[in-house]
Amino acid sequence: MTSENKYQDDFLIFLNDFFYFKRLGKKGNWANRLRVGLSSNDDTPFAPFALDNNLNLRGVGILVDRGTGSIVCNTEYRHTLYEKKWFVIQSNVFVDAGTWRNPGGSFDDFINSDNMKVYSGIGLRFINKKIFNAIFRIDYGHGLTKNASKGFVFGIGQYF
Repeated sequence: MTSENKYQDDFLIFLNDFFYFKRLGKKGNWANRLRVGLSSNDDTPFAPFALDNNLNLRGVGILVDRGTGSIVCNTEYRHTLYEKKWFVIQSNVFVDAGTWRNPGGSFDDFINSDNMKVYSGIGLRFINKKIFNAIFRIDYGHGLTKNASKGFVFGIGQYF
């Protein structure tokens, strides 16, 4: 995408998600997402990639940081605890890891330990099978890297 507004500089952005899902036994699912994104490297407080609970790292907080590049890997094991005709309860355990390029920074930012975050945690899913994507989710993420936060994430739909 580019921005060709005469009041704004041209802007480029690339974002791609890679998914891998595998059924494990009768009640388990292993889900994975690798998200890679790059944009124009302008030094601006409005960089397009956000470090946020609901987008990439569960437990990190709400709109914690922004960057002009992002590499995020999410993996989780989903296990069905209860299933009836229209209702399912699933548990999950997860690990979310990501790194960012600071606005105006270099590609070395991706390997800078201050920009790397790793979170792990557990969650529950309440699924209505009759209504498409009617999933209420609650996750608790706990940071494993220095100066990390922890917290609950509530949402609708699967995380990925």
